Amino acid sequence: MTSSSAVSDPLSDLWDHMMSPNRTHLFCFYPSKITMSGIWTGDNPLDFSLPLLLFQMLLITFTTRAATFLLSPLGLPRYISEILGGFVLGPSVLGRLPHFTDIVFPTRSIFVLDSMALLGLIYYTFTIGVEIELPTITRAGHRSFWFAGASALPPFLIGATVGYMALSTDDTRKQKDSVLNALSFPIFLGATFSSTAFSVLARNIAELKLAGTDVGQLTLSASLINDTLAWSGLTVATALSDARSGGVLPSVWTLASGVFIFAAGFLVVRPALVRLARRASEGEAVGEMRECAVLVGVMVAALVADAGGTHAIFGAFVFGLAVPNGPVGVELVEKVEDFVVGTLLPLFFAMSGLRTDTAKVTSMNAAVLLMIAAIAAAVLKVAAAVGVAAGFGMPLHDGTSIGLLLNTKGVIELVILNIARNKKIMSDQSFTVLVFMSALITALVSPLLAMVVKPARRLVFYKRRTVAWAQPDAELRVLACVHVPRDAPAAITLIDIVSSSSRSPVAVHALHLIEFAGRSSALLLINASAPAASSTEISAHGRSHVEMQFKHIAHAFKAYEENHVAGGVSVRTMAAVSRYASMHEDVTAAAEDQHSALIVLPFHKHRTVDGGMEVSHPAIQELNVSVQSCSPCTVGILVDRGLGTPAGGSGGVYRVAALFFGGRDDREVVALATRMARNPAVDLTVLRFVQKGRAGSYTASEFDALKERKADDGCFREFLDRANAAGGGGVEYCERGVFNANEMVAGIRNVEAAGKDLFVVGKTPGGSGLTAGMADWSECPELGPIGDLLASKDFQTTASVLVVQSYGRAAAAAAVGSMASSEFNVGEAVVVQPEAAVRQGQPPRRPRQQAELTIG
Repeated sequence: MTSSSAVSDPLSDLWDHMMSPNRTHLFCFYPSKITMSGIWTGDNPLDFSLPLLLFQMLLITFTTRAATFLLSPLGLPRYISEILGGFVLGPSVLGRLPHFTDIVFPTRSIFVLDSMALLGLIYYTFTIGVEIELPTITRAGHRSFWFAGASALPPFLIGATVGYMALSTDDTRKQKDSVLNALSFPIFLGATFSSTAFSVLARNIAELKLAGTDVGQLTLSASLINDTLAWSGLTVATALSDARSGGVLPSVWTLASGVFIFAAGFLVVRPALVRLARRASEGEAVGEMRECAVLVGVMVAALVADAGGTHAIFGAFVFGLAVPNGPVGVELVEKVEDFVVGTLLPLFFAMSGLRTDTAKVTSMNAAVLLMIAAIAAAVLKVAAAVGVAAGFGMPLHDGTSIGLLLNTKGVIELVILNIARNKKIMSDQSFTVLVFMSALITALVSPLLAMVVKPARRLVFYKRRTVAWAQPDAELRVLACVHVPRDAPAAITLIDIVSSSSRSPVAVHALHLIEFAGRSSALLLINASAPAASSTEISAHGRSHVEMQFKHIAHAFKAYEENHVAGGVSVRTMAAVSRYASMHEDVTAAAEDQHSALIVLPFHKHRTVDGGMEVSHPAIQELNVSVQSCSPCTVGILVDRGLGTPAGGSGGVYRVAALFFGGRDDREVVALATRMARNPAVDLTVLRFVQKGRAGSYTASEFDALKERKADDGCFREFLDRANAAGGGGVEYCERGVFNANEMVAGIRNVEAAGKDLFVVGKTPGGSGLTAGMADWSECPELGPIGDLLASKDFQTTASVLVVQSYGRAAAAAAVGSMASSEFNVGEAVVVQPEAAVRQGQPPRRPRQQAELTIG
């Protein structure tokens, strides 16, 4: 009896539904029509669930990618193109075509498509939670809390006020909803206006080169706080929406379940994951089973949260907060990010666009009110940020930049709007207007940022842009670029070689170049770009791999500064997060900001265990070429073959050979050699090659070459004078006359056979016929003919190579007066004697006439 009564009559249910005053539309379909037998049997793929889902995913992906491609010249975020793709496919554009929606997006398929989109959203919010960590929020100090509060409170009040006004004029809502339920709409609207999309903002900050600036740090920290508050507001509003007909108990249980989920995440889940992260930091493999357990835990948390009445994405977000953002968190994000962000998340944006129907905008007064409120909230964000910046003594420009950046919209706003629409808290008209305003405000932020945050870079004027300088004891500022920690030892050793004493100080700015690879880099935008001393409170297992690299690099340079016996070295470590295509802008901007005279770049190949050279990253070579082409100062590319290893210097002495062929670049080589000559730990050999058989009359072009030769002679006289003044007993200078390239290469091999740790050469030998034709078979044109020869595997040397390109303006050559020609004997070695030996009548052989040119 009991079992039979539990079975209902379908016809009776249908009749009751049709007679009910609250009846809705009924849709009938075959539940067994999932896969098809093939088009050869006459089946239509769009009549079956799986082929239709695949077709819809392909269509959405193609449409959003096409929109991204078309909007890419405008520099708009991908968020806008994905919403635009859904809008085009929705009822406002293509949906107006006859039968398009019925064929491509039939109602029976929306459930499956929406479920797939929500699954992607669950894992996306999980990755957002992983990226948020309390130390990263508090790192920017109490100012970030002031910016977050000031930029969130006024928009929230505007949204809540407008929401309350809308409810007070809607008689149907006042009769149907309870007091608590009516409060949900103002909270939803306030959270929508006050939210900031951290993931979209992180990408914008990286592209604007603001990751390492005070503005970038404050904006990211404030955005994290706003995101956390927005998720909390979403939970409260969802709980209040469950109160029907004066029932308070459902809302209380919903809030209690949210508190329970949050407590379980931090009291149960986080300790277990912290232990897992600690083991991973000690070298233990995480394992596929543990990673799978964490990803399954995301679904468990989402299920519990949805069953508790909050929302599935709230459980995923809290579970992500419980994951420490160290190597484990980064590895988990990398595993799910590509598929989720590339395939599933566009479905959510497209579904939002599909639900946007301009035909539902029937009340223009209400629509205009919402538009005005959205614009007012955005303007108040900027005004509040400007006010807080003024309170802390920050420039107006910085406050405006932070306010504009905090107006970046993204996933969190669409989540709030979709939940409000699905729960019938927000009408289709309000949903359409707010989605449109979200995309519009985000689109307007980009050009405003281009004008305010990143104006056309002004030319930074400073005098010293070359190593060569008239005052030998003036401070030399070096920008040492590193990609990974293995680049640091060679750069430090090079700095040690050119650092003679405290009388000739060297200011080093180490720049860690980090590739920005999308959302997975959002965390390192805060951590790796922060000053080295700002994150010492975070344990090793709580840091990402890139952040650990930054800390290792910073500690290496700091240790060199502290242990430099001679003194006179100051070090500061910075980071630049950017794509390789635009990374040269970060390098040149840092060089200008620091008034650098020399930029040191690592070669795009590194030494392997067997002694060979392996490509580190193919984009590094293009980066080096770009820096050379637009550098504001001298550039050096360092080919490291073990210069920074303990065996790099023999017995604590570095054996350096500087090769000179003539020209501006080679004169910079001599300027570096001048600094090395005063370093007692350097055994320096300067070899000048002179091509024989070039006497005779001079043409107009050869007259310029003669002026270059005189400039070279004056440069060497300065070098010898300063080396003698410093008492450089370990400096050897010689000229070698050669007829052709073969004799030149043989001379270089003779120098290398004596055992050298470092060769220093110029990129472009000036006016030398010895290197003519060598560039035709050069593998690395950025090294020049001589540098490419020394770096090639055919030369078979273990010495490192520094290739120097001088700053573009030939100031030294322009200052050359009338000079006597050089009287060095070709092929004769000249050893620079100490000053005492010079007084005893044993000077080195050099020109009789004093130099009239000082280096600089």
